[in-house]
Amino acid sequence: MTGVESLLQNIGDLTPASVALVALAGLIIGVAPSSFPLIAVAGGLGAGDGAAAPGVSRLRGFCLAAGFGLGITTVDAVLGGLFGYAGFAVLRVLNSAMAWVYGLLTVILVLTALTLWRVIHLKIPVLRPSARTAQSFGGAFVLGLPFGLSTCPACTPLLLPVVVAATSSADPIKGAVLMGSFGLARSIPLVAAGVAASSLAHWPGASPVMRWTERIGGGLLIAAAAWFAWQTAIYAGWTG
Repeated sequence: MTGVESLLQNIGDLTPASVALVALAGLIIGVAPSSFPLIAVAGGLGAGDGAAAPGVSRLRGFCLAAGFGLGITTVDAVLGGLFGYAGFAVLRVLNSAMAWVYGLLTVILVLTALTLWRVIHLKIPVLRPSARTAQSFGGAFVLGLPFGLSTCPACTPLLLPVVVAATSSADPIKGAVLMGSFGLARSIPLVAAGVAASSLAHWPGASPVMRWTERIGGGLLIAAAAWFAWQTAIYAGWTG
């Protein structure tokens, strides 16, 4: 990863090579352990209730996971455009809102974990897809938006050079393309998780595996929720 970091430090003009490099960084983040909670959410979206036919279920899993990833990518691209337009002033605005964002993520992660554990049952289009695929896709897209603002310690070495390149360019298009490429690439594992979960739900004898997968995924989500709750306290000034 060190080699990728050093290459990212030297991002210059907007070229296919620079976009590919940023996308590689996003893909690395997408498969890093820090992204496992997002993968668990995408897997839960893809698994659904398992009632649909296998072909329909896989398509639905792809659509929901893709909607979730597209929500993340959209926020990344918008932030990149803002970085290119207003520079580091955007970071000051974001810092003032991060307590609310991380608090919202905490609630979403806890509710999703409890749903995976069957402690609560939320009958909403995102967690229980209906036949109305477009509305479910939109719900998954909206669910992904706040996660586009999430950060993690492992993301910083690879994400920071991309942000610096976007802010120093004074070009909103360059910033949007770079950050959008980063977000799109880190969403690829999410789509793969959604399709895999939707396929696994129909395998013979998959029920025990799915139950354990849901339990592990719920545990990851609770751990991520605890981290976001801690970040909420930091940004809100509740810690010393």
